[in-house]
Amino acid sequence: MPRRARALSAARHAWRNYIPAPFRGRINSLRAARREAIWRKPRDLGDLRRTTPFSTWGASRGGSIARVYIGEFIGRHAGDIRGRVLEIASDDYCRRYGGDVDEVDVLDVFEDNPHATIVADLADAPGIPDGRFNCVLVTQVLYSIYDVRAPLRTAHRILQPGGVFLATTPGISRIHPVEAELFGEWWHFTTMSAKRVTEEIFGEGNVQVEAFGNVLSASGFLFGLGTDDLAPEELAVRDPAFEVVVGIRAVKAS
Repeated sequence: MPRRARALSAARHAWRNYIPAPFRGRINSLRAARREAIWRKPRDLGDLRRTTPFSTWGASRGGSIARVYIGEFIGRHAGDIRGRVLEIASDDYCRRYGGDVDEVDVLDVFEDNPHATIVADLADAPGIPDGRFNCVLVTQVLYSIYDVRAPLRTAHRILQPGGVFLATTPGISRIHPVEAELFGEWWHFTTMSAKRVTEEIFGEGNVQVEAFGNVLSASGFLFGLGTDDLAPEELAVRDPAFEVVVGIRAVKAS
């Protein structure tokens, strides 16, 4: 046995056999109290010791961390954005990532949206014909609809067979104050919940989910940091314990 191991073994033996139990208990209590005092001592967190974020969504610091992940997800599935496409509120992602697109419709609940070609609620849009679209693109919307299955049913109904539903939704996130005031903020998804509820509508085996984020990007996002504060290689790390954005790809069965 190595010398260090023998010394440790001897110390344990002496601790158990030569030090009375009451004294051992007292010493252990003192050690525990010391550890607790050290643990409770405030750490130097620098600028992070604050109760307000640095900015709103990182807008003044290079842009939102979540938007990087949304763009990455949509860009990876750019080939699905084809034919006739429906997007919510604007056609930004379709224009940026769409490929062989014939026509784009923009759906919004507000009539004063100059980009809207369809004024309706995705949760209840009977005026949109069945099987109209090849792709339905929904970014950061599902969390604000209480009956989350309703927009999924609408998307499934208005897709052509083989059509693709692409969606992103918040995981780890602060509350969206404007949207919460207008519509409510009901759900922050995990990959498990997103996959399960989407499969209820699209069927098992027709849904893929993925998550983006890590402890640094999640905490940075909550602190209001932006893309100027984190390096691309830091944003690129994925840790399944920290899901900042959840992406959903669902295909309507042929």
